Amino acid sequence: DAKDHQNSAPNNKLPQQSNDGTSASTVENPRSASSLPTGEHEVFLSFRGPDTRQVFTNTLFILLRRLSIRTFMDDEKLEKGDEIWPSLATAIRQSKIHVAILSENYAYSKWCLRELVKFVECRKQDKRHIILPIFYMVDPGDVRHQTGPYQSAFQQHEKKFDSKTVQDWRDALNEVGTIKGWPGEIADRVCNEIWLHIRQNDKFLDRDRLVGIDDHIRAVTDELSLDSEGVTMVGLHGLGGIGKTTIARAVYNQISTSFDRCSFLENIREMQEQKNVDNDVEGKNLIKDRVSMFKVLIILDDVDEKFKFEDVLGNPGQFASGTRFIITSRNEKVLRTVGENQCKLYEVGQMSPRISLELFCKHAFKKTRPPPGYETLSQDIISIAGGLPLFLEVVGSLLYGEEKPIWEEKLVQLRKVSLKGVAERLKISYDVLEAETQQIFLDIACFCIGMEKEIAIYMWSDLKYLSLLSRINSLIQRSMIKIGYDNKFQMHDQMRDMGREIVREENIEQPWKRSRIWDPEEALDLLQNKRGSKQVKALCANFTWIPDLGLKPLKRQHFLKLPELRYLEALGARFNGDFGNIFPNLRWLRSKAHRGMIIIRLIFI
Repeated sequence: DAKDHQNSAPNNKLPQQSNDGTSASTVENPRSASSLPTGEHEVFLSFRGPDTRQVFTNTLFILLRRLSIRTFMDDEKLEKGDEIWPSLATAIRQSKIHVAILSENYAYSKWCLRELVKFVECRKQDKRHIILPIFYMVDPGDVRHQTGPYQSAFQQHEKKFDSKTVQDWRDALNEVGTIKGWPGEIADRVCNEIWLHIRQNDKFLDRDRLVGIDDHIRAVTDELSLDSEGVTMVGLHGLGGIGKTTIARAVYNQISTSFDRCSFLENIREMQEQKNVDNDVEGKNLIKDRVSMFKVLIILDDVDEKFKFEDVLGNPGQFASGTRFIITSRNEKVLRTVGENQCKLYEVGQMSPRISLELFCKHAFKKTRPPPGYETLSQDIISIAGGLPLFLEVVGSLLYGEEKPIWEEKLVQLRKVSLKGVAERLKISYDVLEAETQQIFLDIACFCIGMEKEIAIYMWSDLKYLSLLSRINSLIQRSMIKIGYDNKFQMHDQMRDMGREIVREENIEQPWKRSRIWDPEEALDLLQNKRGSKQVKALCANFTWIPDLGLKPLKRQHFLKLPELRYLEALGARFNGDFGNIFPNLRWLRSKAHRGMIIIRLIFI
């Protein structure tokens, strides 16, 4: 039952997993015969190739690519076997929108039916997954009830497969057949529908947990002057943890459907520290060519004095009339120099005591007011918080479900650090964690932000950490991390900075004696000067910022002083020589060559 699909995207790659989902080994290389798709897609197309490939599916795929929507479309030449199903299932789970092109012979393919079952399963687990059925020359009633052409398909299946499998397929068709879908003659309208769904889901926010944000949304929207011509820039400034990014996301969600193109660029300060922001002429020309004709909305989140708007994006005047920029920064002075002083300023001030109390209570009591006996304690904590939403979230989550003596004990601790920085005040939530949970938190802060949860779990499992899901849930419940819509780790930049400062303080003067090294220049110094120690457990060496001829190949001797290394990410590095038995404790390796773009990911379980 080979599934007849076509892959028009050269980079359409599936994440590799073993059949039991516990380990993986992937080599990505355009010339490799075994190079299966890897990575994240926004849309997964499920279709029966002979029915729709030439007449509909290819057209839809091309339209989606023109909108830069990352779409998975299986390869018709790829031999199907049960060994690749975990990879297909992962690609489905990572996609936001599942498109089922239900044609006359769709139900004859066991692969199409397995994909459909996975679509339904994902939606039951998370309602934000969207199933979009396209009824291509079939009646929705035949899909729902397995009549017409679908009846004969199931007569064959009942002879080949067990009753549970067949019933699962029937249930999936019944559920998808009840969803309002599209006829199969209007690919452009289907494409627009997908585009709108992606923009609406791009920056998901749990509005039930937001407090006191509506006034900020109205104020920023007014500053944007959406009805006026020209290009407008609004800068949000204020303390770290005050809520600038949350406000920017909320405004983005509210107004994004009014624009032709939208982009939310997060953590720019972090990307610049990792040297992941390019200031090249080619890049600016590419931006000019691609967006100059479109009315766009761009969010630049967390910029600092290192960020130069014109160096990265060019002159604001090159963008189409109606374009809007929202820029967030802790530094008001930075925003005053953006776009030749054209940026309007909006200060995100501290929360009022009333709003602070409501936000704190939502996390500490799961209600908007404190219960009897906790009013004074709550007000004392509010006075220490200084109107910082992140601090209120973290401390409220820390105290949830605790008895009054614990509250009083924590209040004493908070008063001792109330005059110190935000990171020092947040550290109280780290100090109460168990030792292994602390190590997981530090790994996420230093390396795993943006990493899929399951990938990190492989590594921690091999370190014999127990109760991993409980530990991760504990960090989520304490508002120290979040799991995004794409199942990847997220962390507030203040919390990230706090975690990295804990590691930095392990040895302030000698970075090669710390447990984790993530700074590119410190990593370069360690390797080129053959430094290291048994303390180093994880190393992220990003050398993509160094000119191609400016980095000497890494050899065995560069790693001799790193016997305890368990995590190694070397981007832009060249390796030369025999590395046998040099990494006895390594559990994660990712290397991206300066040329050839070969990525190797190895997870040892």
